[in-house]
Amino acid sequence: MGADMISYVLLWFVLLGIVFFVYITLPLFSRREEYHDVDSTEARMHTLAIEKDQSYSALADLDEDFESGKLSEADYKTLRAELLLETANVVSQLEASARSDVEAEIERYRKQKRGES
Repeated sequence: MGADMISYVLLWFVLLGIVFFVYITLPLFSRREEYHDVDSTEARMHTLAIEKDQSYSALADLDEDFESGKLSEADYKTLRAELLLETANVVSQLEASARSDVEAEIERYRKQKRGES
């Protein structure tokens, strides 16, 4: 074998090594990004759940304050309407996130079933 032939063989081994390295490491990086998205979605859902609980608690406290005579009826109605709006907003965000989570899970399942990564 000549020197040129050895150079070509080495070049092919280097190229195959690079392709093999990329093939092996690429899924590791893409999975990390996927898990990051899942973590941020879970954190957002947790935050929204806490906000929902706080809104319910605030509504219960407001009702108690009105029943005990600490608030006038006009103030109670105004504050309750504002709190109900905020609570409805949080609940709708939770529901939208839950729907999008389900859609993302279905898409991940479809990709897995087709053998995609």
